Amino acid sequence: MKRNYKEADETSLLILIKQNEGEHAFRELFYRYQDRLYRYNQKILRNREASEEILQDVFVKVWNYRHQIDESRDFSFLLFTIAKNTIINYLKSQKAKQQLVPETISTLATHICPEETMIWQQYTAMLDKAIAELPERCRIVFEKSRLEGKSYEEIAEDLGISRNTVRLQIIKSLKLIKSYFNHHPEMDVVFSLLLSLASLFTVFKGF
Repeated sequence: MKRNYKEADETSLLILIKQNEGEHAFRELFYRYQDRLYRYNQKILRNREASEEILQDVFVKVWNYRHQIDESRDFSFLLFTIAKNTIINYLKSQKAKQQLVPETISTLATHICPEETMIWQQYTAMLDKAIAELPERCRIVFEKSRLEGKSYEEIAEDLGISRNTVRLQIIKSLKLIKSYFNHHPEMDVVFSLLLSLASLFTVFKGF
C-alpha cells in the first residue's frame, strides 16, 4: 500500500527518514520547506545563485544528520540553525567577506528564522545563562562591554585595572561562553555569528 506522505505530520516524516522509506519522507520535507528556506537565504544574501546553493547544502546536511535528529524537537529550528551556520561560513569565506555589510549583520542578528521570533529569544536566553555562569570578574567586565557598550579604556578606568587586563578578561569570557555553547550545539550558531562580527569589525557591542 502506497503511503501518502503529503498528509503525514512532521514527526512521522522525521521518524521515516531514519528508515528504509527515508528518501520519500525526506523529499516531502524538502517540498514543505524549500520556498521558505530559499526566501530566508535570499533575504540575507540577495544572491540568487548563492541562495539556491545554500538551500541544497542545508538539505544535504540534514540528510547526512538524519539518524541523529530528535523528532520530538522543532524541526524548523534545526533547519534554520543549519542554514544560518551555512550562511555564516559562506560570508566568512574570502570571496564573500565584502558582502558582510551592516544591513546583512542586522538581518543575521535579528532573524534566526524570519517567521519564528521565539527562536531568537531562545538564543538570547541561553546566552544570558552562559554569562551568568562566568566568574565574577569576567562577568562584570563582559557585561560592561555587552550591556553598556563601553570601550576597553572606559572599563579599565571604571574598575581600576589595566586595558590589557580588560582584554584578557574578555578573551577568557569568550572562551568560557564558547565552552558553554559547545554543550548546546543547536545554539552554537549565535556565538559563531557574534564572534565573527567581533573579529571582522573589532567591536563587541550588542553581544
